Amino acid sequence: MNIFAPLIRRPVGTSLLALGLILAGLWAYLLLGVAALPSLDFPGVYVVAGQPGASAQTMANTVLAPLERHLGRIPGIDEMYGNASEGSASVMVRFTMSRTADSAARDVQAAINAAAVDLPTGLPPPQYFKFDTSQIPILFITLTSTGLPQDQLFDLADTLLKPAVAQIDGVAQVQVFGGTPHAVRIELDNNALAAKGLTANDVANALRAANVTSPQGTLSDGRTQMTVTATDSLQQPAEFARLLISVKNGTPVRLSEVAKVYGGQQDQYQAAWFDTLQTGSARTVGLQITKRPEANAVATVEAIRAKLPQLRASLPSNISMTPVFDLTQTTKSALHEVQVALLISIAMVVLVMLVFLRRLRPTLIATLSVPLSLAGAFVVMWTLGYTLNTLSLVALVLCIGFVVDDAIVVIENIVRHMERGEPPMQAALAGVGEIGFTVISITLSLVAVFAPLLFGNNMLVMLLREFSVTLTAAVVISALVSLTLTPALCAYLLQHEPADRKPPGRIEQAVER
Repeated sequence: MNIFAPLIRRPVGTSLLALGLILAGLWAYLLLGVAALPSLDFPGVYVVAGQPGASAQTMANTVLAPLERHLGRIPGIDEMYGNASEGSASVMVRFTMSRTADSAARDVQAAINAAAVDLPTGLPPPQYFKFDTSQIPILFITLTSTGLPQDQLFDLADTLLKPAVAQIDGVAQVQVFGGTPHAVRIELDNNALAAKGLTANDVANALRAANVTSPQGTLSDGRTQMTVTATDSLQQPAEFARLLISVKNGTPVRLSEVAKVYGGQQDQYQAAWFDTLQTGSARTVGLQITKRPEANAVATVEAIRAKLPQLRASLPSNISMTPVFDLTQTTKSALHEVQVALLISIAMVVLVMLVFLRRLRPTLIATLSVPLSLAGAFVVMWTLGYTLNTLSLVALVLCIGFVVDDAIVVIENIVRHMERGEPPMQAALAGVGEIGFTVISITLSLVAVFAPLLFGNNMLVMLLREFSVTLTAAVVISALVSLTLTPALCAYLLQHEPADRKPPGRIEQAVER
């Protein structure tokens, strides 16, 4: 029983199905994201916490230890590594391969929430990042200025540019580096404090009292009600300098008398430099931009670059904005080379078939399996959320040699039946009936070769999974095309040519030579 006979007997309907597959593959190709590497769902999480001004020992005892204690209770941890430095602490947690990245991230967030009661008061909430190749930055942008201090430059980047860039389609995260927010720095003079009979605790208590935001009350005339608000917190160094610390013997003591007050950054040791041929090395603040896993990296960077003129216009004239690193440049170059190799391989396969078959129609019928297999692979890639990357395109290049084998075998067996005098349709049905099991067994053997890469569970398998799935999809679809469309077209287009046929044409003679 030939299960493919209904499709073989209806060449028009089968051809329309093939045309639909081509259109679906073209649409999927346009929707596929572009990336340098496959997006890996690696079960690992990186937790970061920061407290400016704290020593490494303090961070280890008050921040790192509670985090490790709560994170260590999560089931399925394979390895955990913590590190504490001045003002920051980090924990790397790697889970077993049986865990997914999303479930691991949820457990880590729950552990961070549980550790909040053991962390220092006022500590910014710890952040976590999943191990994912999509977290690789696709673009760096630097901001340099000849007149603005670094804290103001950082504030402009954080409050103006960061939200604008984050709204662009495809952008997942924008991080500002090379500085920290504005802060008022106070350096106490111990001698002056001792002379006034004050301590550092007195200064700290005065600072806390001056920056307490409390409800001011409401005003009502019986019909309407208004809430009273007051901006009474201190912002500028001059305001802090005038702050009344204490009254000694009827004489007020202000902060400027016992300390040096000036503006700066929260962490004066965070900095970045940008070196240009025109201005040399200069302090800079940068934007680090990452894309969403399903987004097209090239299209995302192009959208960001298109918006840069508008962003420059919203900045002061003494600020220069320069893209200094664009990952898509190498990505586009690598993808272009692979695409060229793909076209060359298709041309070489068609040329080899033409040389050995020496007839145009069988060559064209066998060649149809190439675009159909590629179209089907694109549909599978889009369905599974894969991207056009170096590994998936290499799989498409390699599949070109595999996908035409089945079609050639089927055509050869059909022609053999035609040479025995059978009608084209009967020859197509008989040829597929004889060779169909062989084609299926060859396809299954190729799939079995890639089975370890399809169902394995380690880092190498995760890296090569898109490669193996893409190649397997193309091979399976080529087998279906060879058992349906190829014999249908052979029954419709091929005719038996007897030995006393007219002399071959010029093309066939040239190929024969």
